[in-house]
Amino acid sequence: MIHRSRQRGFTFFELAVVVIVMGLLATVLLSRLAYYQEQAQRAAVAQMLGVLRTSVRVQALHLYLQGKQAQLPGLQRQNPLDWLEDRPPNNLGELAAPDLSKLPGGNWFFDRSDQKLVFLLMTGNIFSPARVDVMKFKVLLPHLDADAGQLASMPDIVPVSGADAVALPVAAAVQK
Repeated sequence: MIHRSRQRGFTFFELAVVVIVMGLLATVLLSRLAYYQEQAQRAAVAQMLGVLRTSVRVQALHLYLQGKQAQLPGLQRQNPLDWLEDRPPNNLGELAAPDLSKLPGGNWFFDRSDQKLVFLLMTGNIFSPARVDVMKFKVLLPHLDADAGQLASMPDIVPVSGADAVALPVAAAVQK
């Protein structure tokens, strides 16, 4: 009597189950990676705002100490990225009324026509198409206390639009 040994290996069903499980794990992994990428962008924006906040305060105090308080309103019309020694590598420069749909996400630019600093936050994951959320910021100057001859508060860079902008750990939003 000839005894046939059973061939060992995967059946088609077992292979299909493994492929489905691997597909589900890849989907979850890609979704989490997209989430962490968006969170990294938000952290980078918050860090850049901290740097810009410091630079605008230095500019204002420099003018104040030189007795040039009359030049303080001019800070609101300047590109805050000009005050940095090194601009961020994701800076598109100064643009006048750009078509936002044609600009790549994850970048900063200064809108000359609006006089606001803009960040294009890239969002989305494998379940939804990638989109760009626009976050706009502007320089907010303090009032000069004429009686005391000093600044009533420090200048700041605050969000002015974008639902995501106000969720950042920055000062309260200023409406247009």
